[in-house]
Amino acid sequence: MTDEHLMRHWADAHSDFSGDLDRGLLRLGRFIGRRLQGRHSIGEPYASATCTMARSAGGVSPTARAALAGALACVATTALLVTVALLAAAGAADGPSFHTAMSAGAPIVSHTILA
Repeated sequence: MTDEHLMRHWADAHSDFSGDLDRGLLRLGRFIGRRLQGRHSIGEPYASATCTMARSAGGVSPTARAALAGALACVATTALLVTVALLAAAGAADGPSFHTAMSAGAPIVSHTILA
């Protein structure tokens, strides 16, 4: 008797769950369909009269922007490497009172700079 009761209860719960899952997936499909269908261009996102950058941005080509970004990345990397090398050299000059890992890593950093 208990087995039959459990099986009926499971069958009712399973049909309710399946119906809820079907309705949820259908609503999700409709939502995604509307989102994909409603895509369109918003036109010009910034008004050129109110944004000074919009007026001046037209004169720089994408190639020039990429070259400037690459040069800036090289300068930032060099500055970071020099800072690390100076910290490592300061650690080696102070001796064991500074962090021993920094003084032990000084030859490696100087080799990296030379390479």
